[in-house]
Amino acid sequence: MQFDFNLIKGRIKPVHGVNNAARKTDYGDLLPAFVDLHVPFSRLHDTGGTYGGSHYVDIANVFPDFSADPEDESSYDFTLTDYYIRPLAEAGIQVMYRLGTTIEHEPKKYRIFAPADPEKWANVAEHIVRHYNEGWAEGFHWNIVYWEVWNEPDGLNPACEPFGCPNWIGTAEDYYLLYSLTANRIKSLHPEVKVGGYSSCYILGKFENGRWEAGDASYFTNFLQYISAEETKAPLDFFTWHGYLGCRYLEKIEIESDFVDKTLNEYGFTQTERIDAEWNVNICEEESGDRRTRYYINYRNEKGGSHCAAALFEMQRCKVDAAMYYDTQLWLEYGSLFHVPSLSPTKAYFAFQQFGELYQLGEWCGCDREGFVYACAATNGSRDILALSNIDDKPATVRLDLKNVHGVTAEIRLCDGAHDFETVAAGEIPTEITLPGYSFASVYIG
Repeated sequence: MQFDFNLIKGRIKPVHGVNNAARKTDYGDLLPAFVDLHVPFSRLHDTGGTYGGSHYVDIANVFPDFSADPEDESSYDFTLTDYYIRPLAEAGIQVMYRLGTTIEHEPKKYRIFAPADPEKWANVAEHIVRHYNEGWAEGFHWNIVYWEVWNEPDGLNPACEPFGCPNWIGTAEDYYLLYSLTANRIKSLHPEVKVGGYSSCYILGKFENGRWEAGDASYFTNFLQYISAEETKAPLDFFTWHGYLGCRYLEKIEIESDFVDKTLNEYGFTQTERIDAEWNVNICEEESGDRRTRYYINYRNEKGGSHCAAALFEMQRCKVDAAMYYDTQLWLEYGSLFHVPSLSPTKAYFAFQQFGELYQLGEWCGCDREGFVYACAATNGSRDILALSNIDDKPATVRLDLKNVHGVTAEIRLCDGAHDFETVAAGEIPTEITLPGYSFASVYIG
């Protein structure tokens, strides 16, 4: 692998965002180790409380009686959502506020129906923006920039969802109308914020021969046609999709982001930010047994950690402007940055720590791949970091050709089954490095 630390390719992108936050209690402080990651974003979706608490974020929680007057402050219940967002704002973590509702996998659906009065719903959404950005209803001036309209209205996989669509009961046109009304209302009154959607669940639409590829993308293209038409025109500051990955199959990141980029460009949305708003790595190498249980275990070990590290490198390389890992809540199976109940960091946590160090350096010097080894390099002009990850179960030796380094010595930190991103070597700048199976490492120069 060859890297030139004087050859700057751009900035390191904020792809190490997350969904929600790691906190011991619903109303308490963030875990110090979570704050130490300095993640750039927290997307608030499926935001819940421990022991079943649920009075957060969703419009049905913040505006519990839809027959109430949206202009009346007393119609709103912001209390627990305020408690949730406050420590994020104080830690300097940008919030992406998902306007809509939490997923419902259960056999009875309660809150995922298309709003009966979409104009009123848009009015309520805009008042939530006022509360958090303009101080309305004893609110705040937290400058929340990203406002996402709903989540996965296109999502239905009968193999996974025997009880029907878990996010949206309504037509595609119902969603397009809701988006158009909401985005136009918010942007007309708050032009400084960004509005987007729709967190597509199946952006590619087709899975054949072990690969995702473009299939029926009509939900996406019809949405873009709708918000482009003069009579229903609406802004799309950012477009979000969800990209869950498989074992040793990170090519999906490039396939998805290229497809999103190409389609947005075709419809004139060249300035729309491309955001992967949910991702994780679903690893189950066994052909039988409870696959989801294996996913949850592997999210937290060296298999998940190495895949997370490599996925972050790929998102930096590909047409992804920002991304949010799902999830960080301690009570959720997907909440895989901390072990429970010990609250000790998982291997995935250290992958985010590794990429955060690249992000803090700022300047990107490129990415590379050899087989199942992925790499990303960064510099600040006086210090360099080369980050690598091996997502195979076998060790891999990589030769390094590092040009214009800003130092003469190096430190190597390793995360694998036996190490938690700790120093394993120091001295001369290496010309090759051997990575154990399912591991990631950083070479610090300077």
